[in-house]
Amino acid sequence: MRVVIDSSVVVAALATPNPESAPRVVLAAVAAGLVELVITDELEAEYRRAVEYPQVRRQAARVNRQRFVDAFVATADRVEAGSAVGAVPADPGDDMVVAAALAGRADFLVTLDRHLLDLTGPLGAVIVRPGDFLRELRAQH
Repeated sequence: MRVVIDSSVVVAALATPNPESAPRVVLAAVAAGLVELVITDELEAEYRRAVEYPQVRRQAARVNRQRFVDAFVATADRVEAGSAVGAVPADPGDDMVVAAALAGRADFLVTLDRHLLDLTGPLGAVIVRPGDFLRELRAQH
């Protein structure tokens, strides 16, 4: 199963102290090799920026945030994304996430971002929240 994970899930995983939270379990599944993460250089850079936001740094002060990212991107399938300009009219910054899903032929795009969750039309990837993705993963294993 190929998956693109939006930075909102990465931030939620760090901001939540509960190791059983859906965002944390999704990233643990990637790190354990249960699913294949698809990333682009741009998406990885977004992860690295997002984990350094002041609120995340306060909530995860004792965590080495860059190593946290290293743990789940280490085995990712890195793809070159084409352009998806206009894919997310409400937030053009999310176009890169859609581009990664398209280029990587992802089965799922996991996000907490309402602009991505509100997308309709053929994308190839099913856009879901972390909890919904985990239900799908459990059903397939």
